[in-house]
Amino acid sequence: MKKLLFAAVAALTTPAHAGGCDEATIRGVARGESVVVLESGGSYKVEPDGISDTALWNAGDDVLACGDKKMIYKDNGDKVHVTPVR
Repeated sequence: MKKLLFAAVAALTTPAHAGGCDEATIRGVARGESVVVLESGGSYKVEPDGISDTALWNAGDDVLACGDKKMIYKDNGDKVHVTPVR
């Protein structure tokens, strides 16, 4: 039981970047092109299977940017596949 409790506490207190993800804030979402722009300046094209999820994302919302492949919406845990826009 103690091991389970320790694992739960460790999971909740581990920094997001430890798992390859960085905390970020959305600057804006281009609805027509499904592009998420972050305050840090990064822009990511959302893969078609994630468009319905990002339709509810707004400027000022927080996400986890996991490399150049995945973005996680912190409010509800929605995960979308992304590719960087160059």
